Amino acid sequence: MIDIEKMTVLIVDDMEPMCRSIRGMMKVLNFGKYFHFAGNGAEAWNILKKEEINMAIIDWNMPVMTGVELLGMVREDDKLRDLPVVMVTAEANREIVAEAGESEIDAYILKPLTVKSLGNKIALVVEKFNNPPPMIAHLKRARVLFEKGKTDAAVKECINAINTEPSSSRPYRELGIIYFKSGDNDNAEKFLIRAAKMNKVDVFAFHYLGEVYVKKNDLDKASKYYEKAMRISPRHISRGLEFGKILLEKKMYDMAQNVFDKVISLSEKPIQLQIEISDICLENKNYAYAAKTLGYVIKADPKRYDSHFKRGIAVEMMGDYLSAIPYFIEAEKLNKENIAPKLHIAKCYVEAKQIFRAEQFLNEVLKLEPENESARELLKRCI
Repeated sequence: MIDIEKMTVLIVDDMEPMCRSIRGMMKVLNFGKYFHFAGNGAEAWNILKKEEINMAIIDWNMPVMTGVELLGMVREDDKLRDLPVVMVTAEANREIVAEAGESEIDAYILKPLTVKSLGNKIALVVEKFNNPPPMIAHLKRARVLFEKGKTDAAVKECINAINTEPSSSRPYRELGIIYFKSGDNDNAEKFLIRAAKMNKVDVFAFHYLGEVYVKKNDLDKASKYYEKAMRISPRHISRGLEFGKILLEKKMYDMAQNVFDKVISLSEKPIQLQIEISDICLENKNYAYAAKTLGYVIKADPKRYDSHFKRGIAVEMMGDYLSAIPYFIEAEKLNKENIAPKLHIAKCYVEAKQIFRAEQFLNEVLKLEPENESARELLKRCI
């Protein structure tokens, strides 16, 4: 139970005046006794792990870690997942609605805030926490039972939730997820499709349908549902990355590249994402797309040593040794103390039968590290 007057509240906003304003409104309302403040999701997470918080009021869009990213971590944490959360946002659009469904936000409030709007939302959230509607109570019991390995009992609780609120997509979705996690893909498909038809922005339903069709090896349908989920909720691009990885592992490179292109187009931080995707492609031997992606990164930030070096690796692994050398040379210029670029330049020259040039770089390496085994082995090939 939460005592609305004595509760401990965490206020998270990158604008300090907004934090003070919310606390002032709470004081006027006589809501909350203790207050903690954070400027972004990362700071808030540290507080949540240390302090006993009864409610969080979080700004939707913040640097370092957004409110939505913080929500995802909260809902995945066994101790924090039921924490009441009120999200503050500057606009109510389709994406906000999707995020509310996906991260199970208890309420969201539009800026500018007023004492009345804040008070009404918080009172409603506390009331629902203290006296959850029957559907929510059934679903919470279902989750606890499933985590204890009592799948049949969990399924019954989900069915009870459906009977309580048959017009809500959430019980169907939760039942589908339980079946999916239990390995029953047919029933998972059945209930997740029902949830998706009932709620066109139920992102969880679309996401798990993608997972179901991956398990069924129907990658066309999997791609369709992952893409729907990404379109509804662009910030949750991790599902696209996971799907791209799956496609790469199955050697379906063209489809993987299409997925990655879509993910990048939806991202607010494309360069950071391109770096991550290039690493995924290098690990899965999709060197051509890794090289292409790193090209965009280098264009945006030509002073990144790792981007030049990794692009050199990608081109080298494609067998185009002479084309790889300029990237390693640029990497060497940016980090002269690192011998790795010199070794790769030498290796590329050896493979290209340009022995004299290879020896020059190998001698430089051996001056820095006389016992370097890789340089010694390459030098033997020059003889």
